[in-house]
Amino acid sequence: MEEKNHIQKEELLEKLSEIYDQLEELEKALDNNLTEHRNKLMTDQFTRLNRLDGRISKLERIYQNITFDKKRVGNLHHNGSMKLELGF
Repeated sequence: MEEKNHIQKEELLEKLSEIYDQLEELEKALDNNLTEHRNKLMTDQFTRLNRLDGRISKLERIYQNITFDKKRVGNLHHNGSMKLELGF
């Protein structure tokens, strides 16, 4: 009877060791997959931010051109009225 219990304990320990080994392999696989996923997410986010930065820069240039054009047109109108005043 004692020998049977000893054999059962050994079988149980062997199965538990196998389960432990499988859990270690699973942990490594999960860690690798999560690392790859995290890197992909970071790369995607970096790409989106770069695109957004480009769009913002483009809008800033357009705004600066519009502001410059308004100032130039304002100066032309201002200079035109000055010429009319000087002409009288």
